[in-house]
Amino acid sequence: MYFLYYYLFLFFSITGIILSFLGMISKKFSRAYIAGNISYMVASLFAVISALSFFVKPIAHFANYYNNTGGNDDVLFSIGKYFPAGNILMCLDPLSAFFILFSFAVFFYISLYQIKYIEKFKEKINPSSFTFLFGVMLLSVYFTLLSFNAFIFMISWEVMAVSSYLLVLGKHYIKGTVKASFLMSTIMEFGGMFIMAAIMLLYVHSGNFNLFDMKDIIISPTLKEVIFLLFLFGFGAKIGIVPLHIWLPEAHPASLSGVSAILSGVLTSAGIYGLMRFGLYILHPANTALFLGTVVIIIAVLTMFFGVLYMAQTHDLKVLLSYSTVENMGLILTGIGASLYYRYFNLDGLAALALLASLYALINHAFFKSLLFMGAGNIEYQTDSHDMDKFGGLLHAMPLTGVLAFIGVMSAAAMPPLNGFVSEWLNIEVVFLGFNIHSVLPRIVLFSAGAILALSAAMAIANYVKLYGITFLSSARSKKAMKAKEVPLLMNIAILIPVLLSISLSAFMFFYTPFMSEVSNLIYHINISNKIMHNYIFIPYYNTFSASSPVYLFFVSIILIIILYLIYRFIVKPKKRYVKLAWIGGTESLNPHAQISALGFSNAIRIMFNIVYKSRKRIEERKIRILSNDEEMPVGNKSYILKTHTKTQNLSANEANIDDFTKSDGNTPNPFPYSSFYHDSSGYGSYIFPLLEYYLYLPVIKFFNRLSNIFSKLQNGSLNLYIFYIFIVFLIALIVAR
Repeated sequence: MYFLYYYLFLFFSITGIILSFLGMISKKFSRAYIAGNISYMVASLFAVISALSFFVKPIAHFANYYNNTGGNDDVLFSIGKYFPAGNILMCLDPLSAFFILFSFAVFFYISLYQIKYIEKFKEKINPSSFTFLFGVMLLSVYFTLLSFNAFIFMISWEVMAVSSYLLVLGKHYIKGTVKASFLMSTIMEFGGMFIMAAIMLLYVHSGNFNLFDMKDIIISPTLKEVIFLLFLFGFGAKIGIVPLHIWLPEAHPASLSGVSAILSGVLTSAGIYGLMRFGLYILHPANTALFLGTVVIIIAVLTMFFGVLYMAQTHDLKVLLSYSTVENMGLILTGIGASLYYRYFNLDGLAALALLASLYALINHAFFKSLLFMGAGNIEYQTDSHDMDKFGGLLHAMPLTGVLAFIGVMSAAAMPPLNGFVSEWLNIEVVFLGFNIHSVLPRIVLFSAGAILALSAAMAIANYVKLYGITFLSSARSKKAMKAKEVPLLMNIAILIPVLLSISLSAFMFFYTPFMSEVSNLIYHINISNKIMHNYIFIPYYNTFSASSPVYLFFVSIILIIILYLIYRFIVKPKKRYVKLAWIGGTESLNPHAQISALGFSNAIRIMFNIVYKSRKRIEERKIRILSNDEEMPVGNKSYILKTHTKTQNLSANEANIDDFTKSDGNTPNPFPYSSFYHDSSGYGSYIFPLLEYYLYLPVIKFFNRLSNIFSKLQNGSLNLYIFYIFIVFLIALIVAR
């Protein structure tokens, strides 16, 4: 049966790629991208069905996964016995089946979404070329998740990285896109080198690229730690851990929204898959888990903290969502780090529970974040922008988009009773179950991580209030926002799918728990499904700690809301009310540009964490600038205009450094155009710059820039000079040979 699904997936995905290729080379097939996306939908559907059938079928052959021959031919097969790097093994085990299940669910509705969305840009990009690359990425993700040959895994991983780079480059006509895609590819290749180094170390000790053989090797604890850290930073480049997160806030605003949804919902998840497959399943680092767990938790805490801080200080909708992805990846890594701790102290039940919490947060993030990026795509479809300060009032102009995005925002903000709340609560429980560890230092680390997790959750709520309030509420700040209308229905149908999936993850959590328990069983050899769910009540393994029921919470909340509405409507019987725009105090007479902005909303957070944000500066002299038609905002009989500055006060030392970063130097353009936030409104300007990029990456960039300038001077076109270079190289080679 699995063979059938496998070949059907290959048939339809390759069919979509061929159709898109025909559209690239011939105008007769200019609309072949529609058929291509439909083919990808069918292929994704078969991938999801294969994963579902794997889980629902009685699986008595899991024990056979741990030998070299594998188990039933339904789940393990090979291609090409005489391949130089060994058999091309494909294996559908609980880990790969789980990731295929939700990853290709995301591919399914993104393919549906892009049928209409891509029409917006067909005059500037070739839809068939875009669909062709999308199909290549879909195929590469599938083989990445199925490959049990490390060599083939690495090839699939690189194809996935290259295709995603080319997809991000799709909006090449917009300034900053080329830089953003180049930065992304640089970080990806940097991580790829780490992964390859770790794989080669495993190959040296196993003599085979077969993952079953690699799993059986015995190596020293020190070498195991080195290999794990190589995998952590290698896959961390894709995950977006601090300080390798810098490509996310650059690539997302530069790319099409469908690509952003895949980058955040699937490709970052592929990084988590790689870490679990190689770091946990292959290495199974029980004896070194104390050190490695500490490293993972520290990185997770930094990732959460910086992600949510910079999420607060941007006015770009897609940059905000990209930093939200960074914050969520930190949450997911916290569960992995906690599982390593519990594994070290032989608390296998808690280790499996922590891994389950991490997986639950991962699948939730994949659905609600792709939902929000598609919502951002709807807004961009109508306004040609993702600057929140140019929006406002979109709930009235785009009501269906507003309602669907509201559910996504509620889920992402971890508000009960939706799935984001369930996964965040579960991760908090996992962290504070650390009191079962009889060692002081791990307790301190876990409880500190719990405090940062709670702080991040609170700040995330504020950020999502800002996102929804400034974007959908209040009144429009630009003509395009005033003229916006609802997008084609097919796009909103695509968004409805992750909305329903997000709701199901909360209301029917007991359906998903066995799948995730099988993954923890594969890695830690303990199945906790029957020990944590009882009559729809979730018990975090130790029933003396706490118990909760997402199922009851979801349905009781809905019933309570209905009861309150009926009481209000038929018992209180309110009189006719005067209803106006709530976000601007119930009045329309206010200048739309005087409404609270993204900068103003986050000012309290800026003051609180000014040590990270550094400084800001006021404007001394201003001149009036007439706005363009898109920016002009008529109110009544008046036309309001913004003010810009011509001169600033004397800067402090810190402000001078910030200004230098924003301008970079005379030869190096600013490498982080989207991350280097500059706000300018009504006579007040402020720099917000990414701290890590400034102190960590910019010196490296400047160093290599100076180095390239030196080497460029060595090439002056003189034949005599080149002969001299050859002589020097020959002389050095002779000395080395001697």
